[in-house]
Amino acid sequence: MRIGVVGFSQPHFDQEKSRILLEESMKNFVGESAENTIEVVSGLTNIGIPKISYEIAVDNNWKTIGISARRALKAHCGIFPCDKHSIVGNNFGDESEYFVDYIDVLIRIGGGKQSRKEVELFKDKIHAQNKDITKYLIEKEVEWYGK
Repeated sequence: MRIGVVGFSQPHFDQEKSRILLEESMKNFVGESAENTIEVVSGLTNIGIPKISYEIAVDNNWKTIGISARRALKAHCGIFPCDKHSIVGNNFGDESEYFVDYIDVLIRIGGGKQSRKEVELFKDKIHAQNKDITKYLIEKEVEWYGK
């Protein structure tokens, strides 16, 4: 199972609540799946929701997969040492379609334009498969402290 995770990629949000919501959401999808079949897929950067999702994955012995644009390699926060990563395009957002095609389910915790665009792409994917989106998508809002 490939669990996609999107959300805030800056540190200015309620990180404690986000971690709780993210852990609950991941456990909801994981269920009885074998530990070695779980991949947590996010945006490669070592900050915000991607970092939290990877930390949860490591704590649970799940694989970590980073998918991002080349620009992530130059991010001030660095990249998370994922088990595997894919670089698609140069600018953030170039990787969105590849990311959505790669994942089976999606969790969004807060986030801005790109996160919401990826949710819409994911909804289109699930709709095209004639599946019930409520079984594949979890979205939660958290307080944003930034500008």
